[in-house]
Amino acid sequence: MPGSGVLRAGGRMGARLLSPFYRRYPYRGAMDLFKLDPRGAYSPLEPFFYNRIPKAANTTITQALFAHTRFRPARARRGHPKYQFLRPLFLPPSEVKRLESQAWAFTVVRDPYSRVLSAYLDKVGRRRHQGRRFLSWAAQHGQPESFLGFCRYLEAGGLFLDMHWAPQAEILCLPLERFDFIGRVETLEHDLGHILQHLFGVAPGAPAPRAGTSTQASERLEESYGPEERRIVNRLYARDFEQFGYDRRL
Repeated sequence: MPGSGVLRAGGRMGARLLSPFYRRYPYRGAMDLFKLDPRGAYSPLEPFFYNRIPKAANTTITQALFAHTRFRPARARRGHPKYQFLRPLFLPPSEVKRLESQAWAFTVVRDPYSRVLSAYLDKVGRRRHQGRRFLSWAAQHGQPESFLGFCRYLEAGGLFLDMHWAPQAEILCLPLERFDFIGRVETLEHDLGHILQHLFGVAPGAPAPRAGTSTQASERLEESYGPEERRIVNRLYARDFEQFGYDRRL
């Protein structure tokens, strides 16, 4: 794409200067902008803007959106539905204006306790590449490979090194007040039904098949969380608890 080399070279500042989206909605969070940007999924037809949150049913939601929208990009890097929508960085000025005035913006979030545990169970427990840095850190610092060790790793500086466990408040491409709807994984069947009804007129109660990997993290909270794990997660994810209305367990 024209200018992409300049964007890579210029980093976050280059994106702000060259991208109409980030000029209109500057990102001030802690994540690398080029890791954040793929989390925005825009369709110009309805139009809608979905902010994908890793480990918050984003695969299920993205596939449901793709199954109902008629939008198909002229070119897509890969075949997975998550790559079939337009990214914020490359929206032209006309679409940024439409996004601002017409698009329905939404996201779906998750209880921080179950989300970070799910990230650990999936990325570390299944020995995926995202967990290798933690495993290396644990070996170097004499820490266990358990969930407690993972929480200590996040506290020691690993919090913002991967989108799958970074705080959700830091993965928002738009200001919180710009979202028209914020759903929850805990009420996904109802909330995804509301999204599909609003965007596509899908009848309420129509099932949406689950996709992606399941870790059953919500059923494993009691066995996984001790006092230290709760203390660390309460502090590191304080904004998630506050902004999205989840209760801390002291």
